[in-house]
Amino acid sequence: MLGLLAIGLAGALIHPAILELAIIAMAVAGLAARRRAGGWDIPRELRLVHFAFWGFVIIVGVATAIAPSPASAAGRAWPLVLLLLFWPLTTGMSAIRLVAADLFTAVAAAGLLTLAASLTITVPREAAQIPILIATLGSWGAWTLFRQGRMKRALACVAGVLAGAASIGLILSPAETAMDHVWTAASLGETGVLQILGWLLLVSIPVSVGLSFATSRHSAARAVAVAALITSALLVTAILSKQAGTTALLLNLLLMAPIMASLFVELDRGDHRARAVRVSATIITRNEADNIEDCLRSVRAVADEIIVLDSGSTDDTVERARALADIVEITDWPGFGIQKQRALEKATGDWVLSIDADERITPALAREINDRLSAPDADAYKLPWAVTIYGTQLDFGRSGRAPLRLFRREGVSFSDALVHERILIPEGRTTKTLRGRMTHFTHRDFGHSLEKSAKYAWLGALEKHRRGKKTRTMLYPTLRGLMTFIQVYFIRLGFLDGAVGYLTAVTYAQVTFNKYAGLWTLGRD
Repeated sequence: MLGLLAIGLAGALIHPAILELAIIAMAVAGLAARRRAGGWDIPRELRLVHFAFWGFVIIVGVATAIAPSPASAAGRAWPLVLLLLFWPLTTGMSAIRLVAADLFTAVAAAGLLTLAASLTITVPREAAQIPILIATLGSWGAWTLFRQGRMKRALACVAGVLAGAASIGLILSPAETAMDHVWTAASLGETGVLQILGWLLLVSIPVSVGLSFATSRHSAARAVAVAALITSALLVTAILSKQAGTTALLLNLLLMAPIMASLFVELDRGDHRARAVRVSATIITRNEADNIEDCLRSVRAVADEIIVLDSGSTDDTVERARALADIVEITDWPGFGIQKQRALEKATGDWVLSIDADERITPALAREINDRLSAPDADAYKLPWAVTIYGTQLDFGRSGRAPLRLFRREGVSFSDALVHERILIPEGRTTKTLRGRMTHFTHRDFGHSLEKSAKYAWLGALEKHRRGKKTRTMLYPTLRGLMTFIQVYFIRLGFLDGAVGYLTAVTYAQVTFNKYAGLWTLGRD
């Protein structure tokens, strides 16, 4: 696949068909590699970049369909179809565990092929953007590999950079042909509201992902994140210079797919250190026999001490917990906040992981927690949720939230709220969000979902009533429910989770309505 990457980058100078064939061949190879590799915990950020590509296809496709020239529209459909191959390209590169060194070496090889192509054919001046892109990425790769002490790879990148620079000179020389080339063909970058929205989507999401990891603790991941920013910057340059045609678009696809795959491979490889502090895990339970064992087994990967406080389970939760936990006690039920505070007071570790029985620490998250706690760079960490219901893992909507779960024990307490308790961190302490996700099995089936939703809505109403809140009209619950749906489904991108994402957004809206409707009824008593 790396050979195809180099051939595709350099082949674009000769003929656009070489670039297109390289993309198709890599996509086919990627599908085969992913099938052999099996299952995969897909990073949420990668799904966002995928959304940027297919969102661009939809937006620009609509703009093209309503264009006044049907012939022109038909000619632009093919590159949009190729953009849909981002997913097999990326997942395939992830399956073969593409690392930063291999990525930059492939770019260097493309530089050598670019020089060979420039010596044999005369290329339009506009196509100089290809070796410029290769030379820029190759320079960054050479510097990265040099800092890592990988001298042979660094020298290979330097050779590729020099070759790319030489080809730039050849392309920009006075000897120039008027050959028909995709760079001078109809551009996809005309102005217009839909086109501008499409380009903004295609550029902004990869840039945001690159920026979020450009300060990663792992040097290789930082290097790849910066490569994503460089690639996006050169695409922006093509757009602003009105040269954002088919080749610019497909080159962005050909580079962004392996860059994103390599980024998450390097992030995963970077977490390998052992924790240097003692961790206590606290769990409160009631009738969690179906969940408690899997929860405790997952927690043991990061905890030296496990404490379970049960509030009168009528199933065998306690018996199952005693087989795996260090401390198991039975208490009354005073509410979520007070019960979690009781568990916290029994902890003896330097750090505390507060987790619910329906949550799981994934292996990737466990590695990241242990790596971070080898030399903590914050006083508390948020652990992103990966809600799993009806056979679907949700990454967006409210499922994409990151609750505070891991913190230094000293000076921390829980609020006394009946529900939706808060962890009270002393002022001046820092909080960061981890990348790995905590699996959250919110309910067993839809009936259980309705039961839990009603319970939390009523507890929420009681809590607000206890604090003196009031709802004077039923219009307010209606508006709050509608606002919740808009926030979860549209603003938080819940629609990316498909039909289950829609059902979840409706459920959250119903809970919000019920909570404020319940508060309205309490105010009439």
